[in-house]
Amino acid sequence: MSSEVQRVLLIDHSGTSLAIISKLIAKNIPNVIVDAAMNAEEAFRLLQDNKYNLITTSRNLPDIECNNMIDLVRMKLGIKTTPLIVISGEKTGIHEERMACNLVNGYFDKKLGQQKLVDYIYSFLNTDPPKAIITGNILYVEDSATVALATKNLLTRHKYNYLHAINAEQALQHIQHSFIQNNIQPFDLLLTDIHLEGHMSGRDLIREIRHGMGLGYEQLPILVTTSSNFEADSDGLNRIFSSGSNDILEKPVREPMLVARLNNLLMLRKQFMEIHDLNDSLAISQ
Repeated sequence: MSSEVQRVLLIDHSGTSLAIISKLIAKNIPNVIVDAAMNAEEAFRLLQDNKYNLITTSRNLPDIECNNMIDLVRMKLGIKTTPLIVISGEKTGIHEERMACNLVNGYFDKKLGQQKLVDYIYSFLNTDPPKAIITGNILYVEDSATVALATKNLLTRHKYNYLHAINAEQALQHIQHSFIQNNIQPFDLLLTDIHLEGHMSGRDLIREIRHGMGLGYEQLPILVTTSSNFEADSDGLNRIFSSGSNDILEKPVREPMLVARLNNLLMLRKQFMEIHDLNDSLAISQ
């Protein structure tokens, strides 16, 4: 991270949360000044007086709707480029049609905990914007509207082609259709949460792809997202890999980590297809 001092604004109705997060940022992220506001009036004053490198706002504020808070920052104050994160504890409370991709840079599920929020903030301050070096068709599986919207924002920003499924059953239907004979544009990668609502979990979906459909690690790379604490559950990591995952990405999904993993796995898929096409050409010529 740059040695220059950066400034972060935290907007939350809970003074306790603000105090804890501010202390964690001071402890874990060097060269950062943290300002805190408990309502829109305080936030408005601070935003007028200071320039920020990052703004976070709770979805629930005492004196303003979240959508109006976003409009205040982006439209009334004209703060167009500063990253803005919305923090929500409501699983399906984010309305995508009201929170456009170009207004919000990330969504954080507060149930993941305060330390992970600090890590997420650090990811916005820590790196230059990553770049996708290869594109492809991605099937994205996530049942949380908040998490899905944040990740879809990232996929859109890097011009990935993706289809979003909300459960494993829906995703399996898409994959089965994608890999039928003569389909000219099958999926190149599966990005899926491991904990999904419905009859099938993410692990069940992966097993069906690997064993039921017989799709190998190079034919359809699989990147798993999870909020599991592997320090507390040392076998969880092995269970995910043994089910057939190529790689694992810890939630909250951070942009540089996501793009790096997608670059690696999409390149793996591309190399597989190049070899497959070469073998087909050789077979035809014989």
